[in-house]
Order: sequence, then structure tokens, then C-alpha cells
Amino acid sequence: MRTISPASKGIGLRSEHIDVLCQQPALEDINFLELAPENWMNMGGTKREALECVADKYPLVAHGLSLSIGDVQPLNIEFVKQVGKFLDRYNIDIYSEHLSFSRDQQGYLYELLPIPRHKENIAFLSDRINAVQDILQRPLVLENISYYHEYQGDIPESEFFSLLVENTQCELLLDINNAYVNATNHGYDALAMIKSLPSDAIRYFHIAGHLKEDDNFLLDTHGKDVSHDVIQYAKDVFDYHGARPLLLERDHFVPSLECMTEELHHIHDCVMASTPIVHR
Repeated sequence: MRTISPASKGIGLRSEHIDVLCQQPALEDINFLELAPENWMNMGGTKREALECVADKYPLVAHGLSLSIGDVQPLNIEFVKQVGKFLDRYNIDIYSEHLSFSRDQQGYLYELLPIPRHKENIAFLSDRINAVQDILQRPLVLENISYYHEYQGDIPESEFFSLLVENTQCELLLDINNAYVNATNHGYDALAMIKSLPSDAIRYFHIAGHLKEDDNFLLDTHGKDVSHDVIQYAKDVFDYHGARPLLLERDHFVPSLECMTEELHHIHDCVMASTPIVHR
């Protein structure tokens, strides 16, 4: 079994590709696969067989959708325990989630919504993060989401993440496209934002495509090729923070596996040029 190194590159595990991934030897251009545990951990039959096949060939990373770490409902302890069993079953070291909320008292909203970035919320969030980490016996890796609403009194995103890392020793999944989209839409310096993040806490990177509206508003879609501007921004991120595993996301209009690996290879070559390797 190959391991995930700072120079590794991967894609999300999608139903459009799973048969091809099972039918052929492990591809050299794909070093790991990322999956949403919610989509797999209670499945049996042919779907579970396909996962077993893929897991024999590729290291897996888990990227959750339902933790809703930032809501004010009681933490779903039973769900976290189920995730932990799934991670243990497939030897998954990295469990990432979104710094957001996706539940209210009526249930799941099926949307990742921003939380108020207020200093007085740090203690509450830290307790929830620590509870998850205690159950999973792994760091919780938190992703910066794309957001289209800000709250009065929000502190900078990088400062908010830094305080959470300081309090909990959680780790970060830096979504390069999300950082670029937010900086463009909200009018702040994208490079200054990533330079303010605690470099040692960054576990891995996401990169994806977005849609540009007529008024230069950017919409995070995960449905297009990664833009030239985001690739150049990613190069700046790698130059500053050093290499980390890079995951190419595509959730809509998913191309063939061959096209995905070609894009991944191109992006990885661009960002890795003269980039230092950071060993964890």
C-alpha cells in the first residue's frame, strides 16, 4: 500500500470512476482518494465490495459532510463514533470537515453555512472540536468554506482558525479555491490571508473550479476545470507554506477519469515547481 506524502496528489472518489478504478491497477498519477464517510459507512453489497477493492489499491482520506461542528445543537456523539469505526476499518488517518454549520433544531439543512467568526465563540467551538478528537483519537482537520454572507463583528478568517488551532491542536484543510473566491467576493488580499494561517497546522490542500458571474462575482461550483488564476494562487500557496498533499475536487459535470488525472497532473506540476517539501 502506498502512503500519502507531502508531494502526493489525489482526487475525490466518485461513482462515475469507481468501476474503472477497480478494473485496472493503481494509477501512478493518483496517490490517494478522498471520500465522504457518510456515503459509504452504512453501505453493503456491491457498493461495499467496490470500496474494498479501491481501498486495497489506494490510501483513503475522509472528508465529511454532516458533522456540523459550528451549530448549537448537541453534538451527535453516536454519529462521531460511527465515523471513528469507519476510519479504523479502512486505516484512514485524516478526517476533515467544514468549519460551518449545516443543522438547526429541525434537522439537516443540506447546505454548508458560515458561522459567526466572533472571539466569544472560540471556547464553545473548541469544546466541540476536542470532544470529536477525543472520540476519534485523531486531529479534526477543518476546512475553510466558501461563504457569501458575513456577520457583523467577524474577525479575519485566518485569525479565527489560528485561535482554534491554538486551543485544540486541530489541523487545517486549506481549500485554495475557496480562499480565492472569498477574497475576490469580499474584497480582501487573498495572499495575505493564507500567509496569516499557521503553516504547521495545514494537513492538506483542496483545489477546484468556480463560476464567474457577469459582475465578477465568483460562485464555488466544483463543476469546472480549475482556472488559471487559481492555479497561480496555488503556486503562491505552495511557495509560502511548502508542499502538502493536493486534492482535486469535482462534484458536478464530472469528466472521465483520464481527463481528471490529466488536469491533476498539470496542476501538480505547476504548483510543485521549486516548492519545498514539508515532512510531517
